[in-house]
Amino acid sequence: MKITVLLPALLLACGLCSAETLKLRSGAEVQGKLVSMDKQAVSLDGGRSLPRADVAEIRFGGAAAAGPVGSVRTAAAGDLFARAAALARAFPGVNGVILLTSISYTLNPDGTVTTRDREVHQVLKESLKQRWGQVIECAEEGRERVTITMATVYNPDGKSYPLDPSQIKTSKPQRAGSEFFVSGSVCTQYALPNVQNGSIIEYETVTETYNPFRKDFFFPVGYFQDTEGPVARAEMSVAVPAGTEFHYSARNFGAFGSPEPEVRRSTGAVAYSWALQNVPPMSAEPAMPPYVDVAPIVRGSVFKDWDRIFDWMGAMHRERSEASPELKQFTLDLVKDCRTDEEKAAKIYHYVQKEIRYIAVKVGVASGWGGYDANLTWKRRYGCCIDKSLLLVAMLKAAGINASTVILNTNNAYETDFSVPQIGFNHAITVADIGGRQVFLDSTGYDYAYPQIPESDRGVRVLNMFAKRIDEVPVPAPADNGNTNTYAIKLSSTGAALVDETMRYTGSVEGGVRSYYRSMKKEEQKQVFQSLSKAAAPSAVLLSYEVNNAETLEKPFSAGLKYSVADYPQRAGDILIVKLPDFEIPSGYTREVSLGKRQYPVKYSSSLGLYREYSLKLPPGCEVVSLPEKVSFGGKYAAFRAGCSMASASEVRCSVAWERSARRVPPEDYADYKSFVEKAASYSKTQLFLREKAAAAKGK
Repeated sequence: MKITVLLPALLLACGLCSAETLKLRSGAEVQGKLVSMDKQAVSLDGGRSLPRADVAEIRFGGAAAAGPVGSVRTAAAGDLFARAAALARAFPGVNGVILLTSISYTLNPDGTVTTRDREVHQVLKESLKQRWGQVIECAEEGRERVTITMATVYNPDGKSYPLDPSQIKTSKPQRAGSEFFVSGSVCTQYALPNVQNGSIIEYETVTETYNPFRKDFFFPVGYFQDTEGPVARAEMSVAVPAGTEFHYSARNFGAFGSPEPEVRRSTGAVAYSWALQNVPPMSAEPAMPPYVDVAPIVRGSVFKDWDRIFDWMGAMHRERSEASPELKQFTLDLVKDCRTDEEKAAKIYHYVQKEIRYIAVKVGVASGWGGYDANLTWKRRYGCCIDKSLLLVAMLKAAGINASTVILNTNNAYETDFSVPQIGFNHAITVADIGGRQVFLDSTGYDYAYPQIPESDRGVRVLNMFAKRIDEVPVPAPADNGNTNTYAIKLSSTGAALVDETMRYTGSVEGGVRSYYRSMKKEEQKQVFQSLSKAAAPSAVLLSYEVNNAETLEKPFSAGLKYSVADYPQRAGDILIVKLPDFEIPSGYTREVSLGKRQYPVKYSSSLGLYREYSLKLPPGCEVVSLPEKVSFGGKYAAFRAGCSMASASEVRCSVAWERSARRVPPEDYADYKSFVEKAASYSKTQLFLREKAAAAKGK
C-alpha cells in the first residue's frame, strides 16, 4: 500500500522512508529512494538532489508499507519504537506519546477542499486503548466523503497488522444526547486490530469536501499539543490557489516555536505550514481554561472580516424571525396587560422558556446555522437554541421591541478568536434593546427569571447578526450573582440551639438552584435539607423546611430550614466555643489556589457573591469572651469583609461577604490572588468564645 502525504509531513524522520515517488509541482514524477531532506533540498540515492520548493508531494512505499497480518516488523517500524521509547523516557508516567500529528488542507480552485490527517501514536496505558484504538471520522452526507488510506498496528512482539478494508464500517448516527438529534452525517470507523500497551498505531484519513455548502467558506484549524502525552512533531499545512487571500491566527505558541508559517509559492498555489517539535503534554490545573484557550492553535480563513458571515447567517435569521399574523396576534394578546417594555419582555421570555421545549433536530447547514422558522417552532412547541432565539426575536419584535439573535461560544467551551472569521460556535441567544440598554436573554433554559441567563453565557463576545457587530455579554456585579444566607440562632442554657436559616439568591445562581430543586421529588428535597442541617452539626435534627417558587419564574426563589442541635457549642471548662454554620469558606471555593504556581489562568464562569448574616441570641448567664475581629481586604479580583459585634448584651451579630468580580486570573497575578484566598479562608475558620458566668464563679 502506498501512502500519499503533502510536503509538510516529510519532516518526519526518514527512518519511515524507502522507495518513493516524488511528484513535482510541474506535474512530473521522479522515482527513487529518499536519503535526506532539509528546508533547501530533497536528496535521493545515486547522488540526485532536487530543490525542495519543486517537490509537491512524496508517496512513500517499500519498507514503510505494512506486510501481511502478523508479519515481522520492518526496520522503519523499529525506528518508531526507538524514538517512542526516548520520548517516553523524557516524560515518564504519560499515557502515551505522539510521534506525529499532521493535518493538511488543500483549497482547490473550484472551492472543494481536501483534508489529510496522519497520526502516529504509541499507547502506553490501558486508558488509551479504546480512544486511540479506533479511527472514526464523520462527514456530512452529500457534501463530504472520508477515506481511510492506511492504518497499521505495530506491536512490541515484532508483528504488524495492516489495514483490512473489509473491516471498515460506516454508520449514520441519528442522535447525540437525549435532547439533540442530528441526521445527515456518515461516520467511517475502523477498529485497529490487536492494540495493546506498547503498540504503535499509524493511520491516515482523507476527507474530500466535494460539494461545499459555501465555496467561499474555508476555515482550517490545527492543534499542536496533547493532554495524554508529549508530541514529537505536530504540523499543519494549508494550500490555497495562487491569488487567494489567506488570513490566520497562531495563538499560544510561546516558547514552543515560531507562530509564523513557512510560505512556499508556486505557479498555481501558495502553501503555509507550521511545525512544532517536542511539545510537552498539557498538565491539568484546577479551574483552568479549556484546551483551545491555552494550547498552541492555528485558525485560518480566506477573508479577513465578518461581513460575509453576517450577510449569510443574518439573512437566514431575518427571514426566519418574521412573525406570521397568527403569531403576532398571539403575542399581542400575551402582553396586553403589560405596561412597560420590561414587563412585555419578561412575559415573552418566560413563555418561550416554559412552553417551548428544548429539542434539537438538525438535518443540515440550513437548519443548523439558520434555524427553523419561528412560526414552525411556535406551532410544534420545540426547538434548539437558534430556533428558540428566533422565536423570541419574532415575538419581541411583534411587541415593538427591537431584538436580534446572537451567536457565541459559551465560556465552558472556548474563547472565540475574533481576529479571524469562523463559524465554529456552539450556542445562540438573544439580545434586545429594552429601556435604553442591551439585555441578553437565553431562552433555552426553564429556570432563569427575566433577565437572568446561565453563567456559561457571561463574559463572552458574540456576533450580533442584525447589527453586524461584535458585542460582549457583561459579567454582573457579585451582589447580582450570588446568595445570601441569614441565620437566627437561639442558644439555650443547656447548650442546645435552635437554628432558623433562610436562603435567597440572585442572578444565574438563583436559576441554577431553582433548577436543582425543581427537578427533585418532595422526599428528595427533604433529604437535601437533612444533609444541610447535618453539615452544620452532626447531631442536628431537621424540624421543617420550605422551597418557595421553584416552579414560578415570576417570583423570587428562596428556601429555608429550621433545625435543632442538642449540643451546639463545644465545651472547654466554662468556655463555650461556637462555630457558626457556613461561616467557614468551603474547600470547593479554594481548590484553584492549591498549587504553588500556575502555568494557566484561573478561570471561572462568572462573578460570585457569597453573603452570610448571623444573629446569635445568648442565654442568661452567658457572656462573650472573644469575637472574630472585623476585617476588610481585597485585591484586583476579589474582596472579603467579615466581623462580629455586640448588638446588645444578649445578642451577637456577625457577617461575612466574599465577592469575586473577575472571571479570569492570569498566571502573573496568581501569587497575589492565592495569598488573598488563603488569608480569607484562614480568617473564616475563626470561632466565637463564650463563658458561662455561673460556672466561672463556681470555679473561683
